[in-house]
Amino acid sequence: MSPSLISANLILFTIAGLFYGIYLVLFCISTYLLVRHLRGPTASNEKRKRGSIFTSMVFVSAILLFVVVTVHWIATVYRAFIGFVCTQTTFEAELYFNNLATPAAIIQDVFLVLSSVIGDSMIIYRLWVVWTHNKPVLVVPIITLTVCTVVSSVSTSVASHGRSFFDDPLLKYSPILTLVTNVYCISFIGWKIWTITHISLPSGGTNLRHFLAIVVESAALYALWAVLFLVAFGTQSNLQVVVIQAGPELIGLVNALIMTRVGLGWTSEQVEGTASAYPSVLVFAASSDSQ
Repeated sequence: MSPSLISANLILFTIAGLFYGIYLVLFCISTYLLVRHLRGPTASNEKRKRGSIFTSMVFVSAILLFVVVTVHWIATVYRAFIGFVCTQTTFEAELYFNNLATPAAIIQDVFLVLSSVIGDSMIIYRLWVVWTHNKPVLVVPIITLTVCTVVSSVSTSVASHGRSFFDDPLLKYSPILTLVTNVYCISFIGWKIWTITHISLPSGGTNLRHFLAIVVESAALYALWAVLFLVAFGTQSNLQVVVIQAGPELIGLVNALIMTRVGLGWTSEQVEGTASAYPSVLVFAASSDSQ
């Protein structure tokens, strides 16, 4: 049985708040650990020569994602207060939450798209790092990311002029494209790391397998999110509002979890221009592939 739109937004407010609270804590911890590791006295001269952490792709993306998720969360809180406090009747609240043309709703949708683009871009970047800047392997995920961005942008415009969430025929395609991007990237990352660890396990393969496990876990959460949304949307349940609008907080949480594990040294992910991430065995394997 589908909950009412008011109930769905109350659930959204609760779940998104929980996700954002965990994300905020992990983001602060991971940023502190990463800065301390790369700027501390134990950092190697090679790390310092490669540049500042504040100009690295991973660090800049993490900060940008944090800003986007925070703005989305503020818009979610604002809509919740307007809908639950400033409306006089249940009918008015229902009309407000169903109106996707309000400024707060538009901000929610726009920053939802931005968070998805940044999240997919970060997993594509990890694929690029693991394959040591091999451009052909990026063709498929870049295409799916581009199509997803266009579809999501059009979907946001359509939704702002519709009378219901279910009036948007393109809404279901964005999670599918995101799922394809993540499955592709994880498959190729896993294949590369699995190949490397067969010849490098004594000298660092264990760390690489830890990294693979972490990335696979994040992909599993993405996949679960996409499947839940497709089920809710397909059955025209108002729970789809909860799943889709809690997406940015989930994306931020997943990436902060990866960054925290990196900061704690559970893996050896590379921060371009700042750190030694993948050990030399990865470079060795990539060199043989590029020949």
